[in-house]
Amino acid sequence: MLPSSFRALMREDIHSAIDIAQPSQVLIGIELAGFEGRVNEEALVSTWKTAADRARIFYRFRPRPAVREQLVSGDILPGALTLEDYQWEIRGGGDPAIDLTEIAWDDDGIGESVRFADLQSYLLVHLPALRDVESDLRNPRQSPLIRLIEAFEIDAAEQDALIAILDEANQAIANSATIAEIAGAIDARFKDVSGPAFEMDATLGLSAATFRAIIRNLKIILSDLSLTSFEPGRNGLGMNNILYIAILMEYLQRRIALNRSAGQLILIEEPEAHLHPQLQFSLIAALRAINVQTILTSHSTQVTSQVPLSSIVSLTKREDATIAAGNLALNAALTAPEIADLERYLDATKSALLYARKVMLVEGPAEMFLIPAMIEQVYGVRLERLGISVIAIHGVHFDVYAKLFRAGSLEKKCAIVADADIRPRR
Repeated sequence: MLPSSFRALMREDIHSAIDIAQPSQVLIGIELAGFEGRVNEEALVSTWKTAADRARIFYRFRPRPAVREQLVSGDILPGALTLEDYQWEIRGGGDPAIDLTEIAWDDDGIGESVRFADLQSYLLVHLPALRDVESDLRNPRQSPLIRLIEAFEIDAAEQDALIAILDEANQAIANSATIAEIAGAIDARFKDVSGPAFEMDATLGLSAATFRAIIRNLKIILSDLSLTSFEPGRNGLGMNNILYIAILMEYLQRRIALNRSAGQLILIEEPEAHLHPQLQFSLIAALRAINVQTILTSHSTQVTSQVPLSSIVSLTKREDATIAAGNLALNAALTAPEIADLERYLDATKSALLYARKVMLVEGPAEMFLIPAMIEQVYGVRLERLGISVIAIHGVHFDVYAKLFRAGSLEKKCAIVADADIRPRR
C-alpha cells in the first residue's frame, strides 16, 4: 500500500489543459478478474463485485462535498475553485451498466465506499526509476530482505539460539582490554558532557541482543570471480537493482505460499536502468515467470521485444499535447495471425517504432542507411532530431504494420517508402 499522501493530487499530476478552477474530476478505474475460488481475494472484493468473477474499484479526485453543495447553492461560482477545494475518494462496485468514463464530476451514489483498512491485505510494491537500493536494504521499513526473513516465520527456539550467539559475541567483545578501555573513555566523557541530571551509561557492543536487532543488522554478502565477501555497496547500480528485485520476488512467492495474501501488484519504473541488454532479457523473463501481476513503464526496445503484444499499452503524445493510449492487441484491424506475426517481427530493433514520434517504414537495410543520409545531405536535417525513426521490416509485408497506425493503437504518423514494384493501397 502506498501512503495516503500519494492519493492527494498536486497540480502537476493533472493535465495542463484542464482548468481546475472549473469543477472537474480525475477518475481512474480498475477492473479485477480471476479471483473466484481464492478465499482471501474474494473476501477483499466482496463489495466491489459487478458480476461473477468480475469486480471494479475506482479513484475519484473532485470537489469535496461541501464545495459541491456551495456550487449548487451559488455560494461558490464555477471558475473560482482551487486545488484545496478538491479531495480524493475510493469506491468500488456499482451498477456495471454505468461506464466509468460517463460519470460526471457531480454524480453521486455510484459504488460502495472503500475503507483504507480494506486495502491493507493487498500488497502494492512500487519501485521508482531512481531508487537507492543500498539505502532501501538498510531501511527496516522498506527492506525486502527484512520482509523475506519475517515471512520465513523463524520459530521461538531458533530465535533464542540466535540471540544467545549475539549475547556471547557481545560478551567476548566487551572482555577485550582495548575495547573496554575505549568504552570506559566514551562513558566517562559522555557523563561529563551531559551532567549528573541526564547521566546515562555507555558501552560498546555489536547490537542489542534481540531477534529484531539481528535481522536488522543482517547484510547480504556477495562474491564473484574477482572479489570475495563484499557488500552490495561495492556493486554496480544495475546488479544491485537485480539483487533487490530478486529478494522481492522471493518474498512475494513466500507470501503467496503462506496463503495470507489478498493479492499483490508490482509497479516498476524503467526496469532497464543501468542494466546490460542481456540482463534486461533475463529480468523480464523472470518477472513473467513468477505469476505476480506486474505493471512497468519502459523506454527499452529490449523490454518490449520480450513481452506479448497484448501486454503493451503504448502512450503517444498528440499534436495538441493530449496523450493517446492504446493496447496494440485490441486493434480491431488486426487478425490473430497478424498479431502473432507482429510479435515475431517486433524485435529489439523494429520495436523502436513504439517509441518514435513519427515512423518511416522501409524494405531493408539499404534504405535504412541511405534515406537518412540522403535527407541530411539534401535538407540538412537529421531524422533522429525530428523524432523520426526509420524502421526496416526486411520485406514488403507493409500491410500488417500499417494497421498499427490508427486511432486506439499507435496514434502517430507513418510513411511507407518502397520500391516502384509495390502498388500503393488505401
